[in-house]
Amino acid sequence: MKYLLALLLMVSANAGETKSLTIQECIARALANNLDLQVERLNPTIAQWGIVSAQSVYDPVLGADVTYDNNRQPFRTETFGVAPGLSGKLPSGATYDLTAFDTRSLASNVTFLGSAGVSVSQPLLRNFGLGVNSAQIRVARKGWQIAGQNLATRVMDTVRQVNTAYYELIFAIENHKALTEDLNRAKALLDENRKRLQIGVMSPLDVTQAEAGAAEREEAVIVAAGVIGDNEVALKRLIARDLTEFRDVSLLPADYPVIEMVETDIDRSTRTALESRPDFLAAKHELERRGILVKFNRNQLYPQVDLTGSYSRNGAAGTFNGLVDDVSRGDQRTWGVGVIASFPLGNRQARANYNIARLDEDQAVIDLKILEQNILVQVDVAVRQVRTNLKRIEATAAASRLADESLKAEEQKLRTGTSTILLVLQAQAALGAARSADIRARSDYAESLAQLAATEGTILKKYNIVLDEK
Repeated sequence: MKYLLALLLMVSANAGETKSLTIQECIARALANNLDLQVERLNPTIAQWGIVSAQSVYDPVLGADVTYDNNRQPFRTETFGVAPGLSGKLPSGATYDLTAFDTRSLASNVTFLGSAGVSVSQPLLRNFGLGVNSAQIRVARKGWQIAGQNLATRVMDTVRQVNTAYYELIFAIENHKALTEDLNRAKALLDENRKRLQIGVMSPLDVTQAEAGAAEREEAVIVAAGVIGDNEVALKRLIARDLTEFRDVSLLPADYPVIEMVETDIDRSTRTALESRPDFLAAKHELERRGILVKFNRNQLYPQVDLTGSYSRNGAAGTFNGLVDDVSRGDQRTWGVGVIASFPLGNRQARANYNIARLDEDQAVIDLKILEQNILVQVDVAVRQVRTNLKRIEATAAASRLADESLKAEEQKLRTGTSTILLVLQAQAALGAARSADIRARSDYAESLAQLAATEGTILKKYNIVLDEK
């Protein structure tokens, strides 16, 4: 009930709607509506099309040449030709051309000339083999894996941000409530002192001190109300597609921080992080991607030596059917083999590409090691924060209890004339500060648990979130 009253105080100047949301509902809204996340979600699909683009190198190409010649020197002749063909590339690096042509001499006696054949060129050094010819496809697949891990990283970061914003809003509301209670105590003390002044048992100075104390606390309440508004906007920005959806709506967190005792182990958390963190997995994929490029560019240092071969059947006839029969018999054959070799003098382009790829791989190794060291530090910090905040909760709870007892004792002494207004105001301020510190510690503990899960790479599991592999 006090929680609802605090919220009503917060929105007293706003007659809008109050919406209660659990942390799970806020996360679900963020995953569905957050615009930054929607942009990141497109990248794996873009990367998938990159794989398709890389695989297209093996797509056969069907084509045809259709020609017509009209020659009037010295005699008029007309020729009509059709040359269909199919060409492509094989995973071994070989290129092929399947060709045929039919030429018709449109004279008084129509003559058909034609052939059907195949030519193949197989690299023997540069661009030879499945590994080098599938390099760009494997690079594209690594890009797709990296895009998926980057999406997972963005989702995890969004969940963590929602968690932080949610518990920061709870802190702001609860802190506002604590400061309001402190203001009410100061006002009650001021009213009591004014009554005592009227009956002559209190000095005007004491009343002035009580008025100053109440005014100071009122200013703190106003500032705290502004902090609630700031934290509300931060949470709305994360969970709304359009902020106007929550215009004139006050958010009421429904999940108060529960103090759950979590066993922490730095070594276990480190192992989990190195196995689960999507950014670390993405860095591994990047290292593998650059390794593929190193092998590809090393192959490009070799000379271009290609084994070529061709075979065709030829024919000639007075009719098209006769031409087909003549070509099918294969009486007139043509074949040949050869080797084509080339090597750029200096070969600077290939050498430069290889050395750049090798240095890029060296950089990726260092980047992976740096990330690993950063993860070790982050895990250490996250575990210590959880442990520290849990101890803070115990300490601030005791401090709040003792501050309450001290205030009651000081108020009792004031009634018997053995204390002063200033000491009572100081005791009230101490109680308010202790309660704010207790609220801060509880919110920090809840946030540190989420931070530890994010550092370990298990925050999605913590909130039962499963990413769509597609």
